[in-house]
Amino acid sequence: MTKSVLLLLLSFFIAAPSAGAAEPPAVVYWNSDAGKTLRTHIPADADYWQLAPVFTAQRTQSYCAVASAVTVLNAMPIERPVDPTYAPYAYFTQRNFFTPAVSRIIDAQTVLAQGMTREEMARTLAAHGVKTSSIPGDRLDEASLRTLLQKALGDDGQFVLANYLRQSLGQVGGGHWSVLAAYDAQSDRVLILDVAKYKYAPAWVTISALHQAIATLDTTSHQSRGLVIVSK
Repeated sequence: MTKSVLLLLLSFFIAAPSAGAAEPPAVVYWNSDAGKTLRTHIPADADYWQLAPVFTAQRTQSYCAVASAVTVLNAMPIERPVDPTYAPYAYFTQRNFFTPAVSRIIDAQTVLAQGMTREEMARTLAAHGVKTSSIPGDRLDEASLRTLLQKALGDDGQFVLANYLRQSLGQVGGGHWSVLAAYDAQSDRVLILDVAKYKYAPAWVTISALHQAIATLDTTSHQSRGLVIVSK
């Protein structure tokens, strides 16, 4: 065997991946070793830094949409209502979210029973005086989703709420709402701040996995889940 052949074989074995090597998980949780590393990747201009101080846990197991909406509203430079619990300080809560205008779209009891659809989320947020854009997940591909989130999750005055199927991410439960907080280009992952804080820690999810989860069918609206983009 010639020296050149030996070098070629050696280079193959060095470069070839191990047969037992595992693919990186689609979901990486905040407190895992990998999650701790990803924390250091959060950009200085990410929405995370505005959302973290007002990040709200859902009051009931069907209030994920309301908690997500309230988190975003409190992070925005808009006028806030006064909840008697915190008077005289102004703050959006999961109680005062249901103004008369919101209740004409969907009332608290209906949300308690069945949650909120993508269009209902967009309309109720708009009733609080912000601009919303409702985007069906099945109309996005991975490339367009990545481009959208790279821009929207930076310091540009926009916030992103995601409606996704938990089962698609290997989690327990069905349709769910939470807030997206940051994009990491190195790992191609998005940080989800899960408003069911008692159930799941924040998680870094690949763009591919998020795309699959938001492109699922919402059986209440019979439309795709997806994103709602919010701005002043």
